[in-house]
Amino acid sequence: MPTKIEWTNETWNPIVGCSKISAGCDNCYAQREARRQIAYKTPHYAGTIADGHWTGKIGTAPESTWTKPLRWKKPRRVFVCSMGDLFHENVPFETIAAVFAVMAVCPDHTFQVLTKRADRMAEFFEWVKNVAWPDLFPHGLPDYPVESNAVLRYAPELHDDGDYCRFIGDFDPAPWPLPNVWLGVSAENQATADERIPLLCQTPAAVRFLSAEPMLGPVDLEIIDFGEKGWIRIRDVLLRGFAGSTLTNETLDWVICGGESGPGARPMHPDWARALRDQCQTAGVPFFFKQWGAWHPIYGSGRPRGDEETEIKPFAWVDPTGKTSASGTVPDALMLRVGKKRAGRILDGRTWDEYPEAKL
Repeated sequence: MPTKIEWTNETWNPIVGCSKISAGCDNCYAQREARRQIAYKTPHYAGTIADGHWTGKIGTAPESTWTKPLRWKKPRRVFVCSMGDLFHENVPFETIAAVFAVMAVCPDHTFQVLTKRADRMAEFFEWVKNVAWPDLFPHGLPDYPVESNAVLRYAPELHDDGDYCRFIGDFDPAPWPLPNVWLGVSAENQATADERIPLLCQTPAAVRFLSAEPMLGPVDLEIIDFGEKGWIRIRDVLLRGFAGSTLTNETLDWVICGGESGPGARPMHPDWARALRDQCQTAGVPFFFKQWGAWHPIYGSGRPRGDEETEIKPFAWVDPTGKTSASGTVPDALMLRVGKKRAGRILDGRTWDEYPEAKL
């Protein structure tokens, strides 16, 4: 469906459903949208929500959804599984492979896959190394009979002999990484960045990206813990990869940053966004500032001037660690809740709409 998400053009949801995994999930917008889809009686959302929350049940979309990218004539950036997590533990590897199969036969589109489950993403790529794609899809996409083979119907020109499985077999083992697929992890604070970024950097991808949204604490990319590889400075990760690595492109290529919006939104300290932007500028990495979210800073950092504090409601102080209170001290920032639209996406006088280029 068309989307208002600033860094993409379209969303594509062959699977839906999820479960919460960290603090960044607390006010999940997709969970709210899934409740609406259930109210609309959209069949494949049935059971994905109970008592207003994700259940972990995964719904598979109808064939018409799976084949949408094949019918798009104009190239576009496509956010994959905005209504779930493609690498959720309840999504079979065979289903994940089917999603990659569709992306493989749509080279004109750029697919952006974002996950909080970097560990399972790494497991999938280990599993798929040993998979013979024609054996995996003897009848086209899973659950769809061969006589309704979607790829044959919508993209017959892609096949020498009309054999979908043979065409997919040409991608065995892909080639990995697929040049039109960007892989990213979402990290809301330093702890989740430490957990997910090293796994992402060791996963084959044409472009790797970080989405620090909702940003609930500072993220310093210069002190990411890469385990046995030690603490790697951002310039080492972004420009040269790991020292002594057999791969040459273990890098981050793009950073997205944004505050939280919607009911229960938590404020983002402006210095967190500035620090992440400055790190990217130093390393020459594209930076995209998506939004302030529901809260916008007043007078930058520090106390408000005069007695104007009494006129600003609702407001909250947010300190550099992310704690909020009714009163603050320098270098706390005073944040005013104005809503996503009014808060906008201007950081230090300008928008930041930088994008990466594929390395392949």
